[in-house]
Amino acid sequence: MVKWKLSVRLRTKKLITAGLWGAAAMLVLSLAAGYFYHSHKQKEELALIDKYEREVDEYREWAGQNETGYALKENVKAGTEITEDMIQQVVLPPLGTAEDLVQPVSLTTKSFARIDLKANTVLVDGLVYKEEMIERDVREAEYSYIEIPTKLTGEQFVDVRIQFPTGEDYILLSKKKVKEVDGMTMWLNLDEGELLSMSSAVVDAYIEGAKIYAIPYVDGYVQESSEITYPVKQNVLELIKESPNIVNIAKLNLEKQNRQRLESSLAVMEEAERAKLREGEQSTKTEVEQKREERINSMNQLSEEQQDLVGSSNEEQD
Repeated sequence: MVKWKLSVRLRTKKLITAGLWGAAAMLVLSLAAGYFYHSHKQKEELALIDKYEREVDEYREWAGQNETGYALKENVKAGTEITEDMIQQVVLPPLGTAEDLVQPVSLTTKSFARIDLKANTVLVDGLVYKEEMIERDVREAEYSYIEIPTKLTGEQFVDVRIQFPTGEDYILLSKKKVKEVDGMTMWLNLDEGELLSMSSAVVDAYIEGAKIYAIPYVDGYVQESSEITYPVKQNVLELIKESPNIVNIAKLNLEKQNRQRLESSLAVMEEAERAKLREGEQSTKTEVEQKREERINSMNQLSEEQQDLVGSSNEEQD
């Protein structure tokens, strides 16, 4: 009986020992597996962090090379003012970036489309023009003695030129925007220097038989302005130089004007030649006016006939 009890105790002890060793082995295996799993996950996380850091660096490099521009949200017609609500921010690659990108801050001064622009067009300085600031010496002038092209309308740009009987032709006013046209009368905004130049030209027109006329730009929103070449009369030149009211005297281009050469060429012209030239100009002007009057009368007659037809049709229906 005693031997049997000892045998059971010994067997139980062995089982407990084996169980403890098994538990220890499982613990070691679990710890090893946990270590390797954690080590693997840590490597994956480090690799992922490294990948994200590389992508951030690449993005920063890309962003540093690119420029921010602004594109139109909608189609815009030539001459239309471009406002901030009509543009959206876009990112441009370095190869396609222009140095003169338009920024919203530059739109604080009224900007207008030079040409018809499509939606998504990136704005650059060459596609827009600024509304010139109105200086303190600018006034609205009305002229009826400037010969006006038959198709001229308000909002067009013109050069006003003066042509002398000798054939010499000068630019009197450069790229002026026509405010309004009514028959043979046109309205322009002119500064003090331009007003004095026009006064000189009027005297030349009466005394020398010169012709003052307007000639429109093909595309005033795209074409650059001409350089003023008309040499004003000497007394007007002195007045321009001494006037305290002229803000921008440089644009009159006074240094390059040669009045003496013009007067020398006018002095050698025979009076008979002047009279013949005036007669020819008057004949041409009369013919043009007659054709214009005939065209207007024809249009009025056509309008009256159409009204008569409409009236007859209404009477028949009644």
